[in-house]
Amino acid sequence: MQNIEVICPCCDKILVVDTLAKEVVSHRERKKQVSLEEFMASEKNKDSELDAKFSEAKEKEKHRDEYLSKKFEEAKSNKDLKDPPPAINWD
Repeated sequence: MQNIEVICPCCDKILVVDTLAKEVVSHRERKKQVSLEEFMASEKNKDSELDAKFSEAKEKEKHRDEYLSKKFEEAKSNKDLKDPPPAINWD
């Protein structure tokens, strides 16, 4: 079984053709060629996106400490609760 890959002129996809059976076996999308300018612009955007994600995660971490402290104080003030409820129902 010998397969060759050709580019379809109609749909611009890559077709895998079996030369013995003379039929199309599979097809896939072509990867678009990106110019150097487009690539550099996308990389500059990635830096700002990563900075934004990092600052967002840092803010969440600040508020997480406050949230956990608040939950801990609530649990300490609730004297009726001797043991926490079971997390898993084994029945």
